[in-house]
Amino acid sequence: MLQKGVAVYFFGLDFFIILAILSIFLLGIPIIVRNLLGADKKKWFSNNHMNEFHKKVDSRFRAIFVILIFASLPWSINEPLVISGMLALFTIVLLGLQTFAEWKFSSNRQNFKVSLIEIALFLIAFLGVVFWFS
Repeated sequence: MLQKGVAVYFFGLDFFIILAILSIFLLGIPIIVRNLLGADKKKWFSNNHMNEFHKKVDSRFRAIFVILIFASLPWSINEPLVISGMLALFTIVLLGLQTFAEWKFSSNRQNFKVSLIEIALFLIAFLGVVFWFS
């Protein structure tokens, strides 16, 4: 009985260490790169739409992905990797749209470079988590 408790304790500790590393990786590096490149600072939990085109396309992509997630639930409810993959694809598409809008419409040309770095960091982190759990 004690061995099982120790194993659960270490898995929990291991999980929180990985979570802390991923948080620093996904949040800290873009902040540092933003400061180094002189890109604009992002506001937390706000919709930073560049213009009406970006706002419309972003809302349409979000609606499409919500519909796809709900439509695929009967087939993917027992497959967490499928749902995780769809959410990762959703995040990459939205970050790609953000990058395109910053490249095309932003007055500060350094913003899209930071968004490209965020996409790469997200892909690295997602693949690391998938390989860690498999």
